[in-house]
Amino acid sequence: MLRRWQQADKINARFLGFLMGGRRRAITGTCLIIGGRGFVGSAISAVAEELGWQVTIAGRTESQSLAGTAFDLVVNANGNASRFRAEQDPLFDFEASLATVYRSLFDFPCDRYVFLSTVDVYNRPEDREETREDTPIDPLALGAYGFHKRQAELCVMRTCPHYLVLRLGQMVGFGLKKGPLYDIMNNQPLWIDSQSRLPFINTTNVGHALFQLLEAGVDREVFNVCGRGSIEFSRVQELFPSVEPSTNQTELASQVYEIATEKAEQYCQLPDSWDEIKTFVSEAGGGQANRES
Repeated sequence: MLRRWQQADKINARFLGFLMGGRRRAITGTCLIIGGRGFVGSAISAVAEELGWQVTIAGRTESQSLAGTAFDLVVNANGNASRFRAEQDPLFDFEASLATVYRSLFDFPCDRYVFLSTVDVYNRPEDREETREDTPIDPLALGAYGFHKRQAELCVMRTCPHYLVLRLGQMVGFGLKKGPLYDIMNNQPLWIDSQSRLPFINTTNVGHALFQLLEAGVDREVFNVCGRGSIEFSRVQELFPSVEPSTNQTELASQVYEIATEKAEQYCQLPDSWDEIKTFVSEAGGGQANRES
């Protein structure tokens, strides 16, 4: 264990030199992506490779053999991404979203650690003013999903000398397998009502934002990385006029997320949520994606 942290100290010294230089420039090096074959992780891996990073992917089979290896950058895109499953099985979520994160902080010494969290850590995600990154959070008022993600954030902040925490919202992209847009595109029952409002961003653009933040030299910060603006789901449904929504519930949930993105936009480009939806639907070959509503 001492040897691992000695390696990390050497890497941190190099990183401090980069920060002290005060210049914004492209940075590359060795990059470990935990969960790099998943929905978000695979997109980040592709962006990292395009930018010249030497990417190593850690999935379930590789994590143990890679333990003790030092990297310039570790991106943790792993963990449970299902809020529903977290509430149904909190013990599973504890292991998937908290215990594995804390373990990774000691298994992989690194220059900088990027943790992908969620906007569900906010107590009032429907209120834009209450989703600014410096908003106080009451963890005891959160559901299991948000609670474990928040505790994982704190583990990263407490343990890593250099980190970024990215709080993500609703996403689209290659490999999409769940969520309201997936449901309506695949004639699956809906779980939210048409008045729900959500931000959308493509996973590839999450990757671009992540590396733009790294190149900007920001450190020990939290950022909301979401599409700009929230889209009422009724607009999404208008892209699929031939689809008759179905549901397995007598009463659909109303989900409203109004996420402040101004902090991240100081350093990176975030796309418009509606543009992200139309582009994804068009590329997936479904709906009337070019229709303005």
